[in-house]
Amino acid sequence: MTTTPTTSQFDLLREKRQELNLPEPVAVATQGRQRLVQGVAIGAALIGLSLGMAVLVLLRALMVSAAVDRLGTVEAEVQLFETQLTAARGKLKRVENANADLVKGLIAVRSGSALMRDLQLRVPAGVQLTAATEEGSGYRLKGVSRDPQAFARINALQLQLKRSPLLDPNGVTLVKASRGTGETNASAAGSAPVSFELLVTFRPPISPLAEKQILTQLGAEGLVRRLELLQQEGLL
Repeated sequence: MTTTPTTSQFDLLREKRQELNLPEPVAVATQGRQRLVQGVAIGAALIGLSLGMAVLVLLRALMVSAAVDRLGTVEAEVQLFETQLTAARGKLKRVENANADLVKGLIAVRSGSALMRDLQLRVPAGVQLTAATEEGSGYRLKGVSRDPQAFARINALQLQLKRSPLLDPNGVTLVKASRGTGETNASAAGSAPVSFELLVTFRPPISPLAEKQILTQLGAEGLVRRLELLQQEGLL
């Protein structure tokens, strides 16, 4: 049975170690075991720290991935909302345009009673209108003018029509004016009335307030009421 250096009674090198001031083998072995334990502990701690960092990095990556997925979902929802919003805006714009066109159409519709009332106020003495036919954006007026100065009376009618708030002054055109030739003698022909035709067009649209004032003066109650309803609905 062998003995350890601590229990050996025949340690021949003890004196030599003491002379050289060297540590005892038992102390050296104890220090080695302590350092080994310390190294193992430090290594285990470093490994644990590394594993902990790896776990934290993995958790962080999972959190980032989940956040990216959520952002992708949010982006898709935002794109869908923007698409729906764009479609809604387009629909609203179409409705607004349709309302605007409807309002323009309602305002642009001229009242025959208003025009007849305006013509009645502007036809000079000696001139008689015999027909008023709608044509394009205006009317073709037919009538007769009697002497004296039958042609001057027609010119006066043209000037009066150009002052009308319903008509375009540049759209009043004399198509023809001719004296009747049905009489047999010259004196009879000289006193025959002058037949004429005029083309008149309505003036461009004006503000609803001015339109309302004109129509009120001319007694176009239907159009006045129409404008009032459009104003109440906020379309004017």
